[in-house]
Amino acid sequence: MAVDAGDSLSHAAPLREADRPGAEARARVILSALGRAGVAAAGVGERDLALGVEWLSRAAREASVPLLAANLRLPDGARPFEPHRIVEVGGQRVGIFAVLARGALPPGVAADDPAVAARAEAHVLRAAGATFVIALLHLGFEEARALISEGLAADVAIVAHEGRRTGPEPVGPVLLAGPADRGRDLAAIVLHLATGGRWADLGAPRRAEAERDAIERWIGIARERLARAESEADRKSLADFIALQEDRAADASRRARAQPAGRLFEARVLPLAEEAAEDPATSAEVDAVRTGHGSPPDAQE
Repeated sequence: MAVDAGDSLSHAAPLREADRPGAEARARVILSALGRAGVAAAGVGERDLALGVEWLSRAAREASVPLLAANLRLPDGARPFEPHRIVEVGGQRVGIFAVLARGALPPGVAADDPAVAARAEAHVLRAAGATFVIALLHLGFEEARALISEGLAADVAIVAHEGRRTGPEPVGPVLLAGPADRGRDLAAIVLHLATGGRWADLGAPRRAEAERDAIERWIGIARERLARAESEADRKSLADFIALQEDRAADASRRARAQPAGRLFEARVLPLAEEAAEDPATSAEVDAVRTGHGSPPDAQE
């Protein structure tokens, strides 16, 4: 199941009218790709609103992309997007909701307190029978962490807004991940729902083993330099370095032997590099947009 936490459609907000045709074309390509990928839900960020609520709603429907924003409202109080949805995945009723930060929003829309809305939506989804809840938090990372730390009835939280990648990491009972890297890769998280307890990283021992191997290579290089060192100062510096790295290697070995216990997850990054297979339809759409509109204004040199 794929989700997105927002700000995927536009490079900048507000948008100049002269740039609108190209911005619409690029946003349609991204929405089309999300639709083909079968994205279960996408949160709305402030940059996604650059083309206007009506345009965004219509284009998302045409691309079959469910947009969520629980705390966004229009001047008359109406909610332009659904606050949440429930999908069936692997025998689980997965509830998904999204909130976005207050702040620099386009004219005609406003955001209620995201923390209040998030807590309310999580409880609504649990009451509706959701067995697993995903929070799409379009917030600053520390704001998202504080919200989770203060109590949020969710299982996983995906945070976006600052372009900062982190995690995934357990924050209390919630697994928090910030997978953003400006569209250059995807974060894949495998959740082992048959396990229980606090979240634990199943891949931690493997990474610790790789860390230990790297440290031991540096120790080997340092020992070779120590054997050739001529001055007492150089020998002492290298000996101190080796002692420090041996402590690090011992710690990594201990972590490599530890068996994670609890609610298990595994994470990896999937780079969207040139050698990655491309979807032919999406590739054709991208080429057409490049031919007709060029690069986004803020991406041109």
